[in-house]
Amino acid sequence: MKLGIALGSGSARAWSHIGVLRALAELGIKPNVVTGASAGALVGAAYASDQLDELESWARDLNRTDVWRLLDATFSGGGVMRGDRLMAAVAERLEDHDIESLSCPFGAVAADLDTGREVWLRSGPMLEAVRASSGLPGLFAPVQNDGRWLIDGGVVNPVPVSLCRALGADYVIAVNLNQSTLKRTGLARKNGNDREMESKKSPLSTPSEPINRWINGLEDFLNSRRSDPADREPGLIEVMSATINIMQDHITRNRMGGDPPDLMITPRFEDFQLMDFHRADEAIELGDVATRRLEEDLVSFVEASGWNGGQ
Repeated sequence: MKLGIALGSGSARAWSHIGVLRALAELGIKPNVVTGASAGALVGAAYASDQLDELESWARDLNRTDVWRLLDATFSGGGVMRGDRLMAAVAERLEDHDIESLSCPFGAVAADLDTGREVWLRSGPMLEAVRASSGLPGLFAPVQNDGRWLIDGGVVNPVPVSLCRALGADYVIAVNLNQSTLKRTGLARKNGNDREMESKKSPLSTPSEPINRWINGLEDFLNSRRSDPADREPGLIEVMSATINIMQDHITRNRMGGDPPDLMITPRFEDFQLMDFHRADEAIELGDVATRRLEEDLVSFVEASGWNGGQ
């Protein structure tokens, strides 16, 4: 019997998948099949290639300045950013492998920009599949793969349960990051916490004061236009984040209605924005908490399935 895990899309919230996988391992549960959409594909690839430690270490070390420096802005093409600099940073931490050679079956989901069809990436270089699955519309430029322009897999299948079953999983645990709704009243508190946490990072990564002021000002512009959270116009990133959350939540509900997982883990988020990749500590903890909240269900589920760890 094979146990699969489908890691959902969710941009910066996807760091919570690390916490989920860690908690499952402590419960003696190590999935035999892993699939992912968007940033969930990155965590899934690290897990399938036995490099989760390296990814977690890098994610926990990121601060706000690091995140902004990894964004290669462009005024041409199909996104605000190309994504090349970010993937180059990932490639410095994770060794690339052909998907066929990984320690367990892995697949990433993307969408064909021209036809709207769902594309399953199950062969070839692992990091190319991750990049193709992560072309968030409007934010990251699409990538060309086998003559097709591919965009974020969360557009068509935010939690790829169906791909998990296609790769041989008899039972599937899904990790859904899209049920949380954005609470704009929490943004002022979040931004304040971000700046306090920034000062606690390693002195080697602390930006100069002018750079810090520039980043603060840019984030204030993008995330809010008025200081009062109760009476302000939402900013650009905030609108994109809320729109994508709504869209993916509806798509996830529809997909799971036709192909439900055997068990679903849902970390609870309140104020995570699209680009909050510097908040890995919080996200990982939320994934751990969500998994342990279902500990009894997980143990019962594994016992009922007859799964024996893949032995």
